[in-house]
Amino acid sequence: MKEEELKKHIDIIYDHWYETNRFYHIWAKQYGITDLTLFTLGLIYYNKECPQNMVTEKLCIPKQTSCSLLNGLEKKGYITRKINAKDKRNKIITLTKKGIKFAEPILEKLEKLDTDMLASLKDEDIVKYTNCLKELIKFMENYSKD
Repeated sequence: MKEEELKKHIDIIYDHWYETNRFYHIWAKQYGITDLTLFTLGLIYYNKECPQNMVTEKLCIPKQTSCSLLNGLEKKGYITRKINAKDKRNKIITLTKKGIKFAEPILEKLEKLDTDMLASLKDEDIVKYTNCLKELIKFMENYSKD
């Protein structure tokens, strides 16, 4: 493909990325939270016990932002932080009963939506899509090592 055509596709990819981010922003907003809070709750909910550094690393946010976000969730009674026996500096985060009661319906609805969205594609298209993403990520990881 010619460079000019590749650039058009890059613009399309970015536009889709922005729209996807916008969707999750709006989805979270209807529940009175930010998309960052939504993704944080998801990490904790699906991992049961989540090391604090996982939030920072997976969401690619500064430690200060992560701490601030977790402090807010702790103040609301949604999470607890306990000492990690393997690494005392890296606390383990779990949802409280109140946190589960808040997060579970939001995350279940979002999971249903995500599942329905993918199910709207043909099976082979889902496989192609995920394989293409894997290849692009592998390229980016190798590129960033240089």
